[in-house]
Amino acid sequence: MAPWKALPEHLDPQAGRLVDRLRRLKDATGLSFTALATRTSYSRSSWERYLNGRKLPPADAVTELAVLAGADPDRMLALHTLAAQTWTGPQPKDAATPGTSGAGPEPTEPEPEPDPGAAPEAAATAPAPAPAEPDAPAAVPPALLGEPDAPAEPVRARPARRTLLAAGGALVVVAAVLAVVVTLVLPGRGSAGAGEEEHRRTATEEFAFKPDRTYDCDIHRFEGRLYAGHSDTQDALLQQISTTWEVVEAQCLLEHRGYRIGGIDGAYGPATERAVKRLQDKEGLVVDGIMGPHTWEALRR
Repeated sequence: MAPWKALPEHLDPQAGRLVDRLRRLKDATGLSFTALATRTSYSRSSWERYLNGRKLPPADAVTELAVLAGADPDRMLALHTLAAQTWTGPQPKDAATPGTSGAGPEPTEPEPEPDPGAAPEAAATAPAPAPAEPDAPAAVPPALLGEPDAPAEPVRARPARRTLLAAGGALVVVAAVLAVVVTLVLPGRGSAGAGEEEHRRTATEEFAFKPDRTYDCDIHRFEGRLYAGHSDTQDALLQQISTTWEVVEAQCLLEHRGYRIGGIDGAYGPATERAVKRLQDKEGLVVDGIMGPHTWEALRR
């Protein structure tokens, strides 16, 4: 396999890291540029521009190459997001599918000889989603169905029924008032229970990084520690290109303490690292920009 050309000198380190990682993924697949074009939505000439650092690849192209190479698409998308913030060259305009508005992908150039080193494409089949069960029809109260042959109710029984219904409604109102009074009289117990439930529901779903998505922060205290509603970790190690719920938690707490990072997106980029260094310097910790047990302890005070 021929050696790669040197990257353009104007590329930022973050952009160079993305292109270098994409080159490694292409080498791992063993595919030529032509074979890569036949297995993705982008042409050979487009891939040559992307992998030689002349143009920022679209996020979809990064995802397709990661899947072909068996790499984690979320980590590659995190690298793509960081590179896009500092990329100084042309921005991606290649369309992934023909027939849409704008410029479509360039036609694939023929290659005279087949590539013997091309790896076969892995057949990936996704299980079909299970059909949704139809909603069960709502049960109809027997009283609404009516009984045509039932004898008419005596007139003297109707006032007694209305009295019973009125008494039942009054009991419901009294119970609701008592519930409100108990909540107001015992605020301490109510808030403690809410805090415990909020703390236990953190990190209940698997994190999947999505570019341009931001998260809300629910800042609260539980047993003397500060939480943001995304993770209860005390010692997770985080550094650049980490993409987890722990990163979202750290970003929320940093923003809450006044260390601005620009956005809560779950990607541990340069802005998050700088905020962590400022926190570490203020707290007298080792200033390395890496979230560890001591930095978590200072952040949750």
